[in-house]
Amino acid sequence: MTDQPARSEDAASEIAPQRDAETSMQRWNYVVFVLQGIVVSSSKRVGSAHLLMPYLYVASGSPVFLAGMLMPIISASRLIGQIVFAPFVSASRTRKWFLFAGWIATAIGLAAAGLAVLLPIHWIVMVIFVCAALAMGIAKGVNALAFNDLISLNVSRWRRNSGIFAMSAAGGVVTISVTWLMYHLSTGRDTVDHYFSLALGAAGVTALAGIIILFFREKEHTPKVYTRTSASGASIQHSKPTLLQRMEKLPQVLRYEWFRRYLWMKCITATVILAMPFYAVHGATHHVHKHAAGLSAFVIATSIAVIVCGPMWRWLGKRSQRFSMALGCTLVGLAGVWALTIENVDALKTVVAHSFVFAAAAAGIQGVNGSRMLYLIDAAPKEDLTYYVAVSNTVSAVVALILAAFFGYIGQLQGVIWPVVLVMALNFASAAYSLTLHEPNPDEPPAGQATESPASS
Repeated sequence: MTDQPARSEDAASEIAPQRDAETSMQRWNYVVFVLQGIVVSSSKRVGSAHLLMPYLYVASGSPVFLAGMLMPIISASRLIGQIVFAPFVSASRTRKWFLFAGWIATAIGLAAAGLAVLLPIHWIVMVIFVCAALAMGIAKGVNALAFNDLISLNVSRWRRNSGIFAMSAAGGVVTISVTWLMYHLSTGRDTVDHYFSLALGAAGVTALAGIIILFFREKEHTPKVYTRTSASGASIQHSKPTLLQRMEKLPQVLRYEWFRRYLWMKCITATVILAMPFYAVHGATHHVHKHAAGLSAFVIATSIAVIVCGPMWRWLGKRSQRFSMALGCTLVGLAGVWALTIENVDALKTVVAHSFVFAAAAAGIQGVNGSRMLYLIDAAPKEDLTYYVAVSNTVSAVVALILAAFFGYIGQLQGVIWPVVLVMALNFASAAYSLTLHEPNPDEPPAGQATESPASS
């Protein structure tokens, strides 16, 4: 009996260094997580696939129809990337190398789009933009899977919730600095040269995001082991689920009411993704060849919006994710209302007035994207988070693809104002539906879900 206290002290002395090492790694990862998140937020603003890409394309003078189709191409390739790479991300012991490859591919796509604007042959410009959109879409799909897994497994809930909107706001400062620098480096040139410089600046910031993530101290993840039966009847174990096994899990997760409602919400809020590109096409038709500072002003407006609204979304996110989503959708819809007002009042057809469209849309998108991600991370079982992300992103991407193709077709036939009207109306509907969701409790399994995850059956 006298040895019992001694053994307890020895065990405590062994556990203490482990806890210190774990705390140290958590702190280091949080610093990298925040720093990298700031740069990523900046790259998404400066090199926005929703704002920069459509605006650059319209500036090239190529047919407007493809400007509306760039978003469907990005959505489709994102879907393909998630379908193809989801099993590889799940089976991998680390995630950061997927993120590195994704951001480098995005940087290359942005640089190629910037160079294409300088080319005089329209069909070559179209091919380059399509290839760039494909590369960026696939990279987005892979990054969405890997990033959610990375922070869920390596960053505590308190840290990620407190940092996600702060990073977005701080990224706005970097965005303004990069945009201002690129504008002054191209002072005295025509508008196309200015857009080219901004695209190269966006590529540089995006590549930096890929480099920073390599400093993340990631704990190796033990992949789930799957079993399949061979033709001879023998059991074969492997780390990647077969296509059939992945399809078999779909009806199981759809049995959960919380996930079905989340899927509905993710689908109807697909119009949030479509808002910025069609607002960009609308703004470009008024300003693309008139004001060299037009695009820079719009990028800076989006950055100021996320700086101002970042603390608000952080405060709201800790209290109600569904209210954050509803308010975000409302802001995106109000941006459409202001765009319609500009269209009908000649005195408002200025860069400054149009900047408020992009500011309101950026603020709303910031709230919706952050809240949707945090809602799913809190609600889904951690061991199957990649699968839940892949299913929800795949289904919503199909919906976004159909809607974007339809909106682009309507815009080509009837004018760019009609897609703005449709986006505005659907965002108000999305706001109403978001309020019907139930707040997730991360300390308990979602309502209607057993403690055993569907993938483990």
